[in-house]
Amino acid sequence: MDLESLRSKNYSVFLHMAGLYDLTAAKVDCYQHNISAMGTALKVAEALRIPFFVNTSTVAAGINSSLGVVRPHDLNFVKPFPDAYSESKAHGEQVLQNWPVGHTTGRINLRLGVLVGDTKAGAIERIDGPYHAAEAFNKIRAVVESIPTSLPLPGNEKTRLPLVPVDKCAEAIVKFCEWAVQDKPQGYHSFHVTPNQGLSVRDLYTSALKFQAIPHKGVVLVDKISEALILKISSFIARFPEEELHYLMNFPIYDTTATRAILGETWCPEFFQYEQKFWSGYEAYVSNR
Repeated sequence: MDLESLRSKNYSVFLHMAGLYDLTAAKVDCYQHNISAMGTALKVAEALRIPFFVNTSTVAAGINSSLGVVRPHDLNFVKPFPDAYSESKAHGEQVLQNWPVGHTTGRINLRLGVLVGDTKAGAIERIDGPYHAAEAFNKIRAVVESIPTSLPLPGNEKTRLPLVPVDKCAEAIVKFCEWAVQDKPQGYHSFHVTPNQGLSVRDLYTSALKFQAIPHKGVVLVDKISEALILKISSFIARFPEEELHYLMNFPIYDTTATRAILGETWCPEFFQYEQKFWSGYEAYVSNR
């Protein structure tokens, strides 16, 4: 890199979006991509004298919080993380927060929610997260149809899934970069880029069953037995990835007060507003893979 040439351009914002997103990745790979690379990016920003550094993190950084409502700055390194990915993203945030102040005086951390297809066509490039619910139900369709009572499924009534359409997330990132240039925030700031309410686990299941046209007698959420047992059973019977099911059962409530102050109250639509597009994108993907 020709730092002298780049420095003469007087960049206003360094947007760091690189990282490894893989809940099953090895610890060494996660740390290389999500922590070491963060330090490299910050060094470059400092060398180029860029005043504002915007980082895209993830809500997984707060997945192990013991709080009922997780604030954007909250990090918990006492309780174990469920995987190397979430742990590395949390440590990456810690690097950003504690970076020695020089020319890069404003550091903005964005904890992105679970990204899903856009609100226009619902287009997706792979199956992960909530889309696994539809795949799982399709695999056990006969079992679901044969159950004479409510369908027992893993989940907690209080859990809300922080789903964010990818186009709305992109718009939010742009607005935060504009905010940095206009308002010139100093120090470290963190935000949850998540919907105000989020989707309940029950509503996800109901929506997936409806999309697959699978008749059932209702859904009852089960979280009283061992989570490890629930994960093993769900993985064995429905091939629902254990790593992702853990998140579905344990997402905390994310505080979005600071986010709404900058982006507005309605920046992120709730699931019911794009539900049809969500499933249309899924159908298009599974039909062509």
